[in-house]
Amino acid sequence: MDNLDFRSADFENTGKAMYELAKELFPICRSITGQGFRDSLQILNDALGGGILQIYSIESGTKVFDWIVPPEWHIKDAYIITPNGEKICDFKKHNLHVLNYSEGVDKEIELDELQNHLYSLEEKPDAIPYVTSYYKKRWGFCITHNERKKLKQGKYRVFIDAKHDENGVLNYADFIIPSTQNSKEEILISSYLCHPSMANNELSGPIVAIYLAKWLLNLKERKYNYRFVIIPETIGSIVYIHKHLKHLQKYTKAGFVLSCLGDDNAYSLIHSPSQNTLSDKVALHTLKNKENFKEYSFLDRGSDERQYNAPLVNLGVVSICRTKHGDYSGYHNSKDDLNFISSKGLAGGLKAMQEIILNLEINEVYENTIFCEPNLGKRGLYHTLNSPMIHRSLVVDILAYCDGKNDIIDIATILNIQAYEIKDLLEKIKFYRIIK
Repeated sequence: MDNLDFRSADFENTGKAMYELAKELFPICRSITGQGFRDSLQILNDALGGGILQIYSIESGTKVFDWIVPPEWHIKDAYIITPNGEKICDFKKHNLHVLNYSEGVDKEIELDELQNHLYSLEEKPDAIPYVTSYYKKRWGFCITHNERKKLKQGKYRVFIDAKHDENGVLNYADFIIPSTQNSKEEILISSYLCHPSMANNELSGPIVAIYLAKWLLNLKERKYNYRFVIIPETIGSIVYIHKHLKHLQKYTKAGFVLSCLGDDNAYSLIHSPSQNTLSDKVALHTLKNKENFKEYSFLDRGSDERQYNAPLVNLGVVSICRTKHGDYSGYHNSKDDLNFISSKGLAGGLKAMQEIILNLEINEVYENTIFCEPNLGKRGLYHTLNSPMIHRSLVVDILAYCDGKNDIIDIATILNIQAYEIKDLLEKIKFYRIIK
């Protein structure tokens, strides 16, 4: 399973399976709480093999740091009836039509009053925006700007069958894939599952996480423990940190927030605040030579890396994307649909994370055990014929930088190759005890 030949049929089939999972999840109305989130967690658990995801709940009204867990949101239906009897903003046709976390409403109002409760994107007139109001109660509808401009004066019936349960819960999930070497150090993989009907911004992250976990479970050797976290964005990571802060600070070796990993257009890295953590280093090493790679500072943050890197938390987490959130026209609107992502894009996002993991797994600091250059020829690691037609061995270059300060990622970066690509050669060098 650690062979990364992505020309194979396995690569294509994995991408297709990931896309089918996105199709299953896409229609579900999700939010930061509620049945849609629970149903989506169950689907991911089934895709993982069942019984692996540990699903937790925290009661509405619970204080977590500076936040209060909100009431659980339930919605059944929503629509507007125009003066001529036409039904528009029909929740059952597209769940982005309702303001996420909207209060219930059932009344007739004039157009001028209705306009105060409508949300549209003038610059993207044929897209339905994604708008939320988690922490202040209001009601509203999201509509394309083209449709909004057609609205005529008159009486409109507005109907939203929704309620907030003060006795509800917020759900989240995690699972640990254990080290095979009894290490206590962990790699944090976090993604979020709360947005409705947006394929790249929402579904690609947890889908890549699930397939990354399936791959890791089949690795014969794992140096680290892998902690997978699937949460509602922002409030979920705050809840998770509140519960696990001391453990995370003690054992997190590196961490990655997965978001927007399903398109075909780019690879992106959003750095930690310091830009010099192991997470920054391995992600940049892995992604920098990929087509259309873009590198962003922490000033361009947008997801749960905000919480994991907060000054009193400081886990040194980076965010990994294909096209970064906010940098594509479908971000937070109905254009982020199943046509924007692809099976190849999802599989490419998975491959990038697999490469990051393999580079982490091989990474160590080595130093030479022999003064000057060792005699590699007698060990079968170097040619014994000196000729201008024979080029210097890669072994010599690796050993030249094994100084007890450079790690393997440093050395591979100098040599302009992926760290995991020298795994077999490194094992041969270690066999002869030339390095320690």
